[in-house]
Amino acid sequence: MRQVVTTQSNTQSSTKGTAMSEDVASDEQAITTVLAAIDAGELALATNYLRDDVTVLFGNFAPLTGAATFTQLFQHFTSSLRAVRHEIHHIWPVATDPDVLVATMTAHYTRNDGERVSLPCCNVFRMCGGLIAEYRVYMDISPAMAAQ
Repeated sequence: MRQVVTTQSNTQSSTKGTAMSEDVASDEQAITTVLAAIDAGELALATNYLRDDVTVLFGNFAPLTGAATFTQLFQHFTSSLRAVRHEIHHIWPVATDPDVLVATMTAHYTRNDGERVSLPCCNVFRMCGGLIAEYRVYMDISPAMAAQ
């Protein structure tokens, strides 16, 4: 398990302005890159930051395993929408396990009928060697996917 050590580099947390380890900063960057890649529809780029055996849990759906399955899930999901944008509010490591990061955000969707829906979301990521090993999404996606 990786230890969080405050370094002299003064890498700043995006939430509180406190110093954090370079590993946590690197993990935070990987998460923001994955979310930006999803928003841009660049799922191949997103999978560069996932372990090949990543576990993905989205809401109440059954867990999925593998980067290829992640791509299929998000291709199917985003094909039902005109646009997706993640507005990240906070990302912080869990104090008792710095390999786990929690991200709170608002997910903004433009449905195919043009209606815009913004939903609160909380994602939990377990990192391993700088890659996402577990990707959990906690949100009610039904308003974005309602009959159009």
